[in-house]
Amino acid sequence: MKGRDLYIIQMAVTGDVKIGRSKHPLKRLRQLQTGCPHKLKLILVAKDMGWYETVLHRRVAFASIRSNGEWFEKKALAELPTNLYEMLDLDQQDWWIRKE
Repeated sequence: MKGRDLYIIQMAVTGDVKIGRSKHPLKRLRQLQTGCPHKLKLILVAKDMGWYETVLHRRVAFASIRSNGEWFEKKALAELPTNLYEMLDLDQQDWWIRKE
């Protein structure tokens, strides 16, 4: 079964997020990190909900919050349905902001 789990990865510095699906979200994180100059963090894994990726891409694309290619602005998280939004660790929501 292709892309069984739904994942959201967030990028440091910009806060942009990538919504995707994978059988192995941690492995996918490592693949993306290789080509990214900023730290990436897996902020959500929803088991067996990979089918939701297309729905979410349409939802956030409609809200015109695409950042670059497959990445969306941080405000895309506000477009998540309640059941997924509640899975986010909101205590860590600003992990990517540099503290001065």
